[in-house]
Amino acid sequence: MIIKLLKAHKQKEDFYAFYKKIETHVPEVREFISRSLKAAENEGKLDRGYYDPQGILDEVYLAVFSEFDSEWDEKALRYYLLKIAVDKLDEKKVLEATVSTPVSTGDLLNEELNRLKEDFTTDGDGDLILNTELDDISYKQEKRYRQDIYMDEIVERPILEKLKLDEAFQISARRRAFFGYLYSTIPHISKTIFELHIYANQSAPEISLIIDTEEEKVRRVLKMITERFKKV
Repeated sequence: MIIKLLKAHKQKEDFYAFYKKIETHVPEVREFISRSLKAAENEGKLDRGYYDPQGILDEVYLAVFSEFDSEWDEKALRYYLLKIAVDKLDEKKVLEATVSTPVSTGDLLNEELNRLKEDFTTDGDGDLILNTELDDISYKQEKRYRQDIYMDEIVERPILEKLKLDEAFQISARRRAFFGYLYSTIPHISKTIFELHIYANQSAPEISLIIDTEEEKVRRVLKMITERFKKV
């Protein structure tokens, strides 16, 4: 039904009606963009308030309006919306993992899966850190002035609920700071997978289609990240 309505709006070149119909029918796109942006701000990867979620959403809807295919079904529409949202967010984040590299998503994920296997230990001050950082000189030098990372509630709350983490988690400032640190150590593509799962409520098969990679790798990423958070 929605495809027929969108087709009619497209034929009339009525972008406003097209926009409103998608916004009502696929609200998870807005949720994904808003929370992913906020997470990047919390991590210090983007300046707070520099990018407006509404502006990015407008870019996504305009791209879909331009490329709309009346042969799509509702699933294809949702996949395309989220794929464009991921691309637009990547443009804003300008991360090295997505810039100037011809490596495929699958190959990058292989590297990231190895990084996600890294375990945590306790440093001399009793703080949890990655094993690889324990003897890292730069870590020792920077720790003295590295700020704790606290995630906003709209970022943190859906993760706690989806992963069924202890409600008492939010009471402890120390645990919340480690939560932010843990989030910041998730590699880029793995983080996109995790955010699609948490904020857009997408399953492993759906995510594999959105980012064009193997479903088995998506499942492994989600499992490993979940296990990381449950160690907090």
